[in-house]
Amino acid sequence: MTSYRFASPDLILLEIPGTGADALRDALGPPEETRPVTQMDAPELPCIALIAHPFLRAARIITEFATPQDGAPSARLPGLTLEGALDILENPRAPLDHSRAYPQAQLKAALAPQTHPIRHLHTATRILQSETLQSAPPDNLPKVTLPEVTALPDWPSSIVKRMSKIYAEDFALLGYSPDQPMPTGEIAPLAPPAPQVWDLWPAFFDQHDVRIAAAAQALPAPGVDLAPFSTAVVGGRRGNTWAGREPNLIRHFRKLQPEFADQSRLAHLLAATVVILRRDPECREAAELFHEITEDYSLQLASEMKLRWLVSVTDTFADLGRNQGQRAMGIAGSLLANTLKLSETERRLYAVPRPWPPQRRLAGGGALFDGMITYWVEKGEMITLMTERLERVCAEDPQAGPFTREILRRAHRHNTVYKRLSDLAETTPPPLLDAELTEELSKLTSDLL
Repeated sequence: MTSYRFASPDLILLEIPGTGADALRDALGPPEETRPVTQMDAPELPCIALIAHPFLRAARIITEFATPQDGAPSARLPGLTLEGALDILENPRAPLDHSRAYPQAQLKAALAPQTHPIRHLHTATRILQSETLQSAPPDNLPKVTLPEVTALPDWPSSIVKRMSKIYAEDFALLGYSPDQPMPTGEIAPLAPPAPQVWDLWPAFFDQHDVRIAAAAQALPAPGVDLAPFSTAVVGGRRGNTWAGREPNLIRHFRKLQPEFADQSRLAHLLAATVVILRRDPECREAAELFHEITEDYSLQLASEMKLRWLVSVTDTFADLGRNQGQRAMGIAGSLLANTLKLSETERRLYAVPRPWPPQRRLAGGGALFDGMITYWVEKGEMITLMTERLERVCAEDPQAGPFTREILRRAHRHNTVYKRLSDLAETTPPPLLDAELTEELSKLTSDLL
């Protein structure tokens, strides 16, 4: 949310969408300063906020999104209905914290209740009800022309019920009633909410431009309360892996979000520290935050992060672990995952597709290279023993161990050589393919490939 500082009169205006605050802003003239509300640090100045009846405000915002504005060729959400707007507002996956820029997320951010913590309404020293602003304007504010309020929108009872539930706290605290267009009571004192992730990570949510030379400014300060990050969920649409690179660290972090949809904001924050440490391993603040996060939340994060980020975390432990044990644990996880990546890449690119489980063997066991022999698929214990050893070692390191252990578990869960050969344990080996057929198959593949 945006705040504006004016010189005459000397005050700050919080702009809440749909209240008429934009008209008051225009009447006050060009502001001296425009900043996100989390960045306006001037406690000595009066802070003004304009509010409106929740239903009237919602109707204005929905109309604004459903119709073209300011000469735009089309609306942001053409065909938007009341039901559709409420579906978006009630959808827990749609973010309202300005972390995503697609129209549905913008709509939810605009429609969020006026008493929601993201509005920072508790910082206002004076809250004005827009419906009475013209009849009783404060002495130090210019005259503002706002639409006359005569009646509430004529909505079906089902819409009114849903709206009343969404805006229950606005009605309880801001002096409005669901069945009266004009204010019916006094504004209750608003207690400051507990710090939220957008307060604790302003560089990200306010979209600063931070380059690697000032990397520490792209992150919350070391020592930040991580609990809000662990419970906040990254909203928005899920997306595929993004492997690009942005010079602006904040823009890079934002492009990673689709990979973390439905995961905790803490998982996304840990990825952000990894990005910085890849570019600048000497960034002390990023390293401190990386270790603070993994020290307290390793079990939660190991279970929810995707494999590519588990590997990145273990790579970071291998490079920047606080002791030899952490570095060894990191390289173990990284080596395991990347060896699987290489073997599965070779299989996808160059191996001939075959039915599974296999009905024939192409060759018998025997020597591989440098004294190593093939694994006894049906009776061998190597996979079981290796897994048990790694599980025991991981249990001894509560910070780095959960990430390496989870990599091993994913290797057994997904279609990898670990799972494929484990599934063949205790089965009867299929017969060898006839030698003549094997020779013909070899010749065919040689000619074709």
